[in-house]
Amino acid sequence: MDESGSKGQVAVSVFPATGPVWLDSRNIGTNGGTGVARYTQDLASCLADLGIRTAFVRSGRAGKQASSPGRLDASRRFLRALLPCRHVHDIQDGVAGGQPCCTDLYRTAHVRFKTFGRLTSCRADTPPALMHWTYPLPMVMEGCTNIVTIHDLVPLLNPGLTGIDPTRFARLLRALVDRMDMVVTVSETVRTQLIDIMGVAPSRIVNLYQMVDIDVAAVMKSTRIIPPDCLLHIGRVESRKNIERLIAAYGQSGSHRPLVLVGPDGDDRPDLSLPEGAAGQVIRIPWIERLSLLRGLAEAHALVFPSLGEGFGLPIVEAMVLGTPVITSRGGAPEEIAGGAACLVDPFDIGEISTAIATLDRADRQDSMYRDLVERGHARARFFSRQAYTARLKEFYARIPFR
Repeated sequence: MDESGSKGQVAVSVFPATGPVWLDSRNIGTNGGTGVARYTQDLASCLADLGIRTAFVRSGRAGKQASSPGRLDASRRFLRALLPCRHVHDIQDGVAGGQPCCTDLYRTAHVRFKTFGRLTSCRADTPPALMHWTYPLPMVMEGCTNIVTIHDLVPLLNPGLTGIDPTRFARLLRALVDRMDMVVTVSETVRTQLIDIMGVAPSRIVNLYQMVDIDVAAVMKSTRIIPPDCLLHIGRVESRKNIERLIAAYGQSGSHRPLVLVGPDGDDRPDLSLPEGAAGQVIRIPWIERLSLLRGLAEAHALVFPSLGEGFGLPIVEAMVLGTPVITSRGGAPEEIAGGAACLVDPFDIGEISTAIATLDRADRQDSMYRDLVERGHARARFFSRQAYTARLKEFYARIPFR
């Protein structure tokens, strides 16, 4: 099953402007990848399908990411942060139009906002038609339309679940929604929260969701690392993902399938030990190559994802594309994204999570309940296909208010 949709077709631009679209590169160089990195890469790929030229604003010399924090003197960074405006240069590297670049841009912008509470203005040699910030960053591009994608409001709604300062985050969101021309979200849940909590005018905020595009044949040819028939959780291992309740529920369920946790350490270190006397085994895998991760998801008995705070919940859709049943949280974005095609649980109720795990654990792959979840998951996943996402993107970009 290939979710590529429009991939491979001749691109015909529907962009009403002649200049390119620039995207920030803040997250795409993160080791191990992040959900925002996936979002950014998919956005660039689908814009290319639409015939829209894109470029990433780099924070170092062309083709390289910014130096690690220890390689740039802190005093030099602070002095740069004093500057209200940074110059984005066009670095000619054989790419049409060159590559926009500004030394240590993202770190100094954060230092400036943390110190002075002000956004950093970026002034380019040749501004793009549109700057699409793929994450709330404390900066704005001069001379063009600016859009920001806001993925979730977890630091405001549940400040204890992240290491992000809720006061500073609220200040940043306020500065951005006041300055941006349009705001994009990845779920109706987040869109409604921004309208209700931040007072964003509904006409200025659009939900485009995300896409999931998986080459299943390539996935199944990849190296098997995750044991098949396991119960699998994908994501950062932190309290936000409800790891301790998940492990307690797994221990109560009596399942002998291993519970595999794949993802990097988060902002805290949850207790990963099973309750005394519990059957089963918890396996921790900090990171594996994406295709092997997806093979593990395709071969898992179920995805267990009772998260406490999501703006979208990418593993939910990835599991559905790959034919793996999903247990996820009732309420908020996970329930919205699941769209009636998953087992929903109260994420605060260990007993309810345990019952759901035990029920699916006992189900054979040919069981009618199991097969029904798989079929409904496949149907739901089509809403997030590359073709569907590109259609939403095409409609949105065609009606952006340009300066």
